[in-house]
Amino acid sequence: MKKWYLTLLLPVFYFLGCGGVTTNVSTSKQNVNEVVKYKGPKARIAVASFKCKAAKCNGQIGSGISDMLTTALFKTGKFIVVERSGEGLGAIEKELSLNTSMNRASRNLEGADILVVGAITAFEPKAGGITARGIVVPRGVPFLGGMKFGKNEAYIAADIRLIDVRTGRIINATTVEGRASKWSVGGLGGGVTSSIALGGGLSVYKNTPMEKAIRVMIDNAVKEISKLVPENYYRYDAAGNPVKPATQNNQNQTLNAPQKQSQQKKENYKLIFSEDFEKYGNGQSVPFGPWKGQGGHITVGVQANGKVGKVLNINADDVMVCLESVKVKDFILDVDVLKYNPVIYFRLSDNPKVGYKIHFSWNDIVLDKIAGNIVTQVAKNKLTGVDTNKWYHMKIIAKDNHIQVFINGRNHIDVVDDDKFMNKKGKICFGEDGSYPYYVDNIQIRVIK
Repeated sequence: MKKWYLTLLLPVFYFLGCGGVTTNVSTSKQNVNEVVKYKGPKARIAVASFKCKAAKCNGQIGSGISDMLTTALFKTGKFIVVERSGEGLGAIEKELSLNTSMNRASRNLEGADILVVGAITAFEPKAGGITARGIVVPRGVPFLGGMKFGKNEAYIAADIRLIDVRTGRIINATTVEGRASKWSVGGLGGGVTSSIALGGGLSVYKNTPMEKAIRVMIDNAVKEISKLVPENYYRYDAAGNPVKPATQNNQNQTLNAPQKQSQQKKENYKLIFSEDFEKYGNGQSVPFGPWKGQGGHITVGVQANGKVGKVLNINADDVMVCLESVKVKDFILDVDVLKYNPVIYFRLSDNPKVGYKIHFSWNDIVLDKIAGNIVTQVAKNKLTGVDTNKWYHMKIIAKDNHIQVFINGRNHIDVVDDDKFMNKKGKICFGEDGSYPYYVDNIQIRVIK
């Protein structure tokens, strides 16, 4: 056999020996082993079919992405996943229509709390595949110089929205991407999708950069959805039964990250203060009860739960309403807020005035520390996914030098401040420094022991 012919066939023999082709790509940082061992409370979720808004995308691709994401979310163990694909629901309805003794008495499909809606906004499969003796080889890959391959790049992106099924409100939204380039030899793997078959019309991209790009995007989507689902939606056990309130509180208080159960169990929390303002009179001004200061009064309005009740209106510039008798260092503060520009002080002392201050600044959320008239910024982050015209939930966690701020379950501030002078007990106050009244309700304070 001539040497040039052997040179031409060498890469094919190498493929047959290795049994597959993969791509070198940027991968998700998700710890898959941590996810599959998750034993905490679950959220009830469903995935709608993804719409195709990219030129090279079609309906079958959208359905395939939806099917893969549905399976991937189920595999995390964090979700009770409800079937919503057209094919799945059609099969269920066909089975129920048989009216057998197995399903006659229980014709009631379970509902989801959250619906995942997506749109594929970019789809660039530059490396389509052709089959050669059972091995998928990328088009245009030159068999020159042994194993020197050409470079192709595949890219996919999707916009994802999480919608509360009962209210129709968008809870959170994000964009996820997957990219793959530069061929290499090895086995596909990594991520929660590694054992999931390509769905719908995606099988044509098997063993190409596009397959890996799709898997990376699905992995990233699972990671983002797990992070963006607010903690109060994680309220079911493995059997689908509601978690008891005490259990839910104990499991969800630490870092709003359900996968960190091992850390949460090591913490001990005690509720030391709770306030819903219902016991005060409409129009009553601070001071009242444990609240001191000025610039706040009780008003009647629609609360975060959708019911009419009493809330505290912070309505004056450069004032503070404080819990003078509650002084804490390591704590968890939960509060519902309506409207823009809340100011929350914690670990605050008087004479001199020293402590931390959380506030909004245009499109940012800012953590400052104050000492008299000197204000120093500790951290700042974009205020994303928050509609201040609707009630939103704020959680502040302070433990030693570690401070975190969550809004609607999303971590906006996560910082370590090694200033020992700030690591001490102080009071919690609500202020207003921009002449924009806002409302607070359902305040709870837990100390971390």
